[in-house]
Amino acid sequence: MVIFLIAAVVLAGVGILVVWPLIFDRLEPYQLAGMPDESFSERDSLLEALSELEQSFLSGKISETDYSSQKKVLQKRYIQVVGTDTPAVEKPVSQASF
Repeated sequence: MVIFLIAAVVLAGVGILVVWPLIFDRLEPYQLAGMPDESFSERDSLLEALSELEQSFLSGKISETDYSSQKKVLQKRYIQVVGTDTPAVEKPVSQASF
């Protein structure tokens, strides 16, 4: 009888130690140091779409004409997005203008 009570108390204590954090601690999302808050930018999405398009073409899922037209659309949009993401670089002043 005493062994049963001791076992019950030990099991209850272990149960509380296991369940307590699951019920009462708040889960916080894990964030890598130096990573932006957004999961994917439009630039990353376009690169992923280009990669998937390439894989679909190589595996024979889409025709060459569909591949070419979709690739042009995605590349055009990528160039537009990258152009807005990068800061403007000042052009060097040539010595001929002095």
